[in-house]
Amino acid sequence: MRHDVWYAVRNLRRHPLLAVVAALTLGIGIGGATAVFSVVDAVLLRPLPFPEPDRLVRLYEVTPDGAPFSISPTTFLDLADSGTTLERIAAYRETGTMMVLETEAEPQRIAVVAVSASFTDVLKVSPAIGRFFGADDDRPRTAARAVVLSDTLWRSRFGADRSVLGKTVRLDGESFTIVGVMPHGFDFPGGMDAWVPLRADPQTDRDDKNLGAIGRLAPGMSLAALRSELRVFGARLSDEYPAANRGWSFGATSFDEWLVTPRFRDAVWVLFAAVGVLLLLACANVANLLVAHGAAREAELRIRAALGAGRSRIVQQLLIESGVLGVLGTMAGLFVAAWSIAGVHALGGDRLPRLDEVGVDAVVLAFAGVAGMVSCVVAGVAPAFHASRIDLRTGLESGARHTGGGRMLRHTLVVVEVALALLLLVGAGLLANSFVRLLRNDAGFDPAGVLAMTIDVPASRGADDRPARFYGELLEQVRTLPGVTSAGASSTSPFRQFGFSNNVTPEDRAASAPPSGLVQAGWRSVTPGFFETLGVPIVAGRAFDERDRDETERVVVVSQSLARQLWPDGHAVGRRVYWGGTTGRTRTVVGVTADFQDVQLGAAAGPVLFVPHAQVDLPTMTVLVRTPLDPGSIAPALRDVVRAMDAALPPPDVQAVAASRSAAAAGPRFNTALLGAFACLAFVLAVTGVYAMLAFTAIERRRELAVRMALGASGHEIVRLLLTRGLALTGTGTVLGLALAVALTRALQSMLFEVAPTDLWTFLSASLALLAAATIACYLPARRAARVDPLSVLSGR
Repeated sequence: MRHDVWYAVRNLRRHPLLAVVAALTLGIGIGGATAVFSVVDAVLLRPLPFPEPDRLVRLYEVTPDGAPFSISPTTFLDLADSGTTLERIAAYRETGTMMVLETEAEPQRIAVVAVSASFTDVLKVSPAIGRFFGADDDRPRTAARAVVLSDTLWRSRFGADRSVLGKTVRLDGESFTIVGVMPHGFDFPGGMDAWVPLRADPQTDRDDKNLGAIGRLAPGMSLAALRSELRVFGARLSDEYPAANRGWSFGATSFDEWLVTPRFRDAVWVLFAAVGVLLLLACANVANLLVAHGAAREAELRIRAALGAGRSRIVQQLLIESGVLGVLGTMAGLFVAAWSIAGVHALGGDRLPRLDEVGVDAVVLAFAGVAGMVSCVVAGVAPAFHASRIDLRTGLESGARHTGGGRMLRHTLVVVEVALALLLLVGAGLLANSFVRLLRNDAGFDPAGVLAMTIDVPASRGADDRPARFYGELLEQVRTLPGVTSAGASSTSPFRQFGFSNNVTPEDRAASAPPSGLVQAGWRSVTPGFFETLGVPIVAGRAFDERDRDETERVVVVSQSLARQLWPDGHAVGRRVYWGGTTGRTRTVVGVTADFQDVQLGAAAGPVLFVPHAQVDLPTMTVLVRTPLDPGSIAPALRDVVRAMDAALPPPDVQAVAASRSAAAAGPRFNTALLGAFACLAFVLAVTGVYAMLAFTAIERRRELAVRMALGASGHEIVRLLLTRGLALTGTGTVLGLALAVALTRALQSMLFEVAPTDLWTFLSASLALLAAATIACYLPARRAARVDPLSVLSGR
């Protein structure tokens, strides 16, 4: 074995170009497969970082329309007191809050989430130092307030000082006592800097559904048993509290399915399959090189056979040579994988689940080793067995050989390469077409030139200094800045957070509507100038203005889709609605706005209701500014205005809405970029494979071609002869690839936006591109063969 390995190394040193090309080709395939496997391992295969993660479940309410929804604090308390399938249940505020942390240093905005005291019991995670909240901390209206810090905040803000326990800090102007620090890497439910007690109040309105709920199944209990119990629980609540729960139900799902959606799972498996195709193509390319190299070593192999080497001995030698290439390819693949994983992180950002766990570890290295071994076997078996078929009767000195078998194998490999490359090209084309359509999808407003600045006004400012007054004065000053054409504010930051929703019922249909309401609609609290800044037209009535104050008539603006659902006759302005339930105080519709989508990229614009911020003055708002200036030039001026309004507020981040819209496409961009990269590599490998095959064929048939030319064949006829052969193989591969694409691209259905998986133009474009490149690859060696002097070839010069 040592002798064979040493000989293989010497042989590759004599043919460095073969070694480099084969190693790089395998490295591309192995590296790509390793990089995508690291994603598969981190996202799909690796268990969640909690003890017994298979027992963790996510619970939610289900709207009458069948959509998952948050639960109310009262419902959470009812769930905690009933049922036998859950060992423990915990809740947390669905939307983490940005709060201002005040210590001796400069104020800092941190992400804080309110959680129940049972939070760590469900997840079975304990603080690294200190304690988590107890029952006393979690009681409603408890005077003392506790806070638990993340490891990151503890180290960055408090210098990892263990004596921080018991110290008092201020969050949004209120005093909190630090009682613990969570372990390194723990930030559930995602991106959190600190946790505070939820203090769920049983007196809370059941319509106030704003909590996420998680639970741990009791030993021996299943998800099916939990869902059955939740159906009974939901029916009971619907009967007991029809105003808030009639028509609603409950659902549950595993943590795995909740954190990594089925759509993203499908996308990752599709990418893994695609990179597997790329690896097969790389193996086919290397196999073609080895077949050609074996033909060039025909005399050497004949001598070995004549000296007594059996077929198995020759196969062993050739397989060891391909094994050495596999080792070199694996080493190159690790470099490609490391570079590719860095690209995966850059593409995915923080919008895709668990990508922060993607990296090169022992499991990924083991996969790279296995991929390398499998690749060298796949690439080397066929060439080794073919080269070992030696007929000594043809004579050692004649150099003659029946090459029909070798030619057939090379042609088969080229057909396979073209088919696999076309399959990836079609898939990448479909995703690229879908991605372009997604970015061009009309959101109903123009995000270009709009800046977003989210601000959190502390709730402790007092009744005389309400958030509405603060934002009103702030917007007045922002509008005076040079370059600002309009400004407004919204409770939803465009494309950076999900909005709120509530029931809406027309006054004249309240008697016949369900107690919980007629239509579930999104809602925004907005200031005057909001619609103007986004460029959303008012199609009927008016927008909000200074007349809409807290002490005046309650008013709303509705979107066209909501108006159509509530009043099919088309007359919405002047009508009155109940916002939440079917009783209480009504609100008058003063305007109808065109539909627009500022939450989920590519989703249809749903029904939305807008309320004036002066009447629903939320403390956290996103100030929107339209300007023709560069964001970097106006952002300092915006921060200066905020600092002048309240020096205690930390400097806000200023984001371009267009950039947020682009970031919202992280998932489709991730899929398109990776599959596109694989397709480009496959394209290059297939075209170079066609070129190499025809170049070798021209060399192999040089005496035949010289005879043809000596008998009068023109250069054009020689070109046509070789070109016809190359294009026939390419055409066969194209037909096979199209058949594979028709059969397999349906797996991309869930990843496509407004594009069919059998889109004719995508199939046609990919085929024409590959055929055009293959034609050039065939023409170059054919033209070179046609220029050979037949006399020199036939005379042996």
